[in-house]
Amino acid sequence: MFTYRTAQPADSRLYFAWANDPDTRKWSFNSTPISLETHTAWFTRKLTDPNTLLFLFFDEAKQPVGQVRFERKSVADMPDEIIISTSVDARQRGKGYATQLISQGCAICRKQWGVVTIHAYIKPENQASIRAFERAGFKLSGESSKFEDSALLYLKTF
Repeated sequence: MFTYRTAQPADSRLYFAWANDPDTRKWSFNSTPISLETHTAWFTRKLTDPNTLLFLFFDEAKQPVGQVRFERKSVADMPDEIIISTSVDARQRGKGYATQLISQGCAICRKQWGVVTIHAYIKPENQASIRAFERAGFKLSGESSKFEDSALLYLKTF
């Protein structure tokens, strides 16, 4: 089990590096590199947004492993949609950590926001993410056109 904490302003550069990692950009629905200015403004907003949870995870050696973000979106006449986003540090990939980050992050989200259904949108070609979310107990709900690219929607209620 990893240790974690809520993201802090000083974590902005680490999140920026993770967000611009080539593999992260490849599997994002917007694959354009992010400028530092854009990232800094976004990160600052998210840290104080009551509808966003940002968690940073560490291994036993206190090295950053990755991050999990939850964003609560209000949809008219429907329950709030909770969207999960996660990334694993490039040096930590291939170790099976993504499933653990997802599971641990979702448990923390439940403690913060109560019983919720988590939505994971994944590109169909991103087999590593599909496997990680399935191992964490997410079930394929169907295809989604929420983003410009086609996406698979995986759901799990915590």
